Amino acid sequence: MQFLVNNPQFWRSDGLNEELPENMEVTLEGGKLKLPDKIKERLGLEDNTELKIKLGSKGFYIERSDPLLSKVYIEPTSDCNLDCITCVRHSWDEQMGHLDMETYDNLIEELKDFKGLEKIAFWGIGEPLYHPNIIEMVEKASKLGIQTQIISNALLLDEEKAEGLLKAGLDSLVVSVDGTSPETMATIRSGAELAQVIENVKQFRKLKDKIRPECEIGIEYVIMKSNVDELKDLRKLAFNMGASFIFLTNLLPYTESMIDEILYSFSISRSRPENRNPHRPEIYLPPTDLREDIIKDIAAVGGKSSSISTTQVPFNPHKGYCKFVEEGSIAVNWRGEVAPCIALMHSYDLYIRDREKQIKEYSLGSLKEESLEEIWFSQEFKDFRKEVKEFPYSDCTQCSGCDMSETNEEDCHGNDFPVCGDCLWARGVIQCP
Repeated sequence: MQFLVNNPQFWRSDGLNEELPENMEVTLEGGKLKLPDKIKERLGLEDNTELKIKLGSKGFYIERSDPLLSKVYIEPTSDCNLDCITCVRHSWDEQMGHLDMETYDNLIEELKDFKGLEKIAFWGIGEPLYHPNIIEMVEKASKLGIQTQIISNALLLDEEKAEGLLKAGLDSLVVSVDGTSPETMATIRSGAELAQVIENVKQFRKLKDKIRPECEIGIEYVIMKSNVDELKDLRKLAFNMGASFIFLTNLLPYTESMIDEILYSFSISRSRPENRNPHRPEIYLPPTDLREDIIKDIAAVGGKSSSISTTQVPFNPHKGYCKFVEEGSIAVNWRGEVAPCIALMHSYDLYIRDREKQIKEYSLGSLKEESLEEIWFSQEFKDFRKEVKEFPYSDCTQCSGCDMSETNEEDCHGNDFPVCGDCLWARGVIQCP
C-alpha cells in the first residue's frame, strides 16, 4: 500500500525552506509504514522514537509523541524603561537583572546541536532593547540560520539600534502598543509617548526597506475596557507603522485594580493568508465577550480586507492546549533558568476573573549548572511534556475555584506541581506571537 505526501515542506537548520519532491511515497510494508529518509531526518526519527497517529475526517497524520526543541524564548533582562499598569512586576518583589553573555554564548553554542530549532524570540518581563548587548545577541542567534524576533515597546529603538538589529539579521519586530491615542497610551504604559513610538518604528521601516526588506513589523495590543474603543484606529496606525500583522490578546490582571478591565468574564473557532503585508495585515483574535459594544470595535480593526485568525490553537473549553509544549518550546529567564513556558519563568500573583492566584515558578535546571541537552532530555522534562500534552488537570477556569486553585502547586484531580488547569494561555484566552 502506498500513500502520497503532496508537496511537503520542512524548515532546515540552515534557515532555508526546502521543498521536497511532489507526491513523495510513504509505503506500508508488512504492516509497517516506511517513511522517506528526509522526513525521518526532519522529524528526528530513530528506531525507538514514539509516534502518535491522529485521525481526521479525510485521513490521518503522524507526529512525534515528544516534540523536538523548535523555539526558544529568551529574556535578555527583567528590567524596563517603563512601568506599565498591566505589568507583572506590580505583583512580585524579584530582583532585576540582565542575562550575562557567557551564559548566552554557551546556550547559542549548544543550540547548534538541536536540528529542529526554528526560532529564537527575545522577550520576557523586561524590555529587550534595555540589554546593552541585544544587537550582539540577535546576530549570534541569526547565525544559527533560524528566525529571530523581538517584542519591544520601541521607545529605545533609535537609529543606531535599528540599523544594528537589521544588520544583525532580525526577522521580526513586534511593537507593544496599548492605545491609539496619546492619552490612553500614556496612561496604560506609564507615560510612554505614542508619537515617539511611531517615529521610531517608521524610521526602522525605512531602514529595513534598504537593509533587510524581509524583516516583518507587527503590533501586539492588549485589549481591555480602557482601550477597546480605540481599536477602530488600530489598523490605520498599523499601516502608518508598516505592520503586516496585528496580535490582539486579552489582559491578564496581576493586581486587584485591573480585574474590572478584562473583556472575557463570560467566555472562559476560531484562516490564514499565504502572504501578509501592510495593505492586508493578518489579525489574531483571542476569545472575547461578544457584546455589541465590543464587537463593533473589534470589527473596525479588520476593515473589509484583513485576514482574521481567530485562534492559534485547537480550542476546547474543557481541555487545555499548551502551545509552548506542543510546539517544543523552552523559556530562559535572565538568570539562565530554563522553564517550559513564559508563564512559569517567574513567581508572581495574578487574578483569574476575580479570584487571586499565586503562581510558583517552575525551573527544570540552570544553564549555569547543566547543559541544555541534559535539561531538555531529562526524565522530569520528558514526563512534564507528556503530561501537558494529555492535559489531565482540573478545569479551574470553568468553576468558581476551591482552596487548591489558589496556587499552581496541586489540583483536585490529584495532580502535583506544576498544575496548568488555570492557565489562560492553554485556554487560548491569552496569546503571544
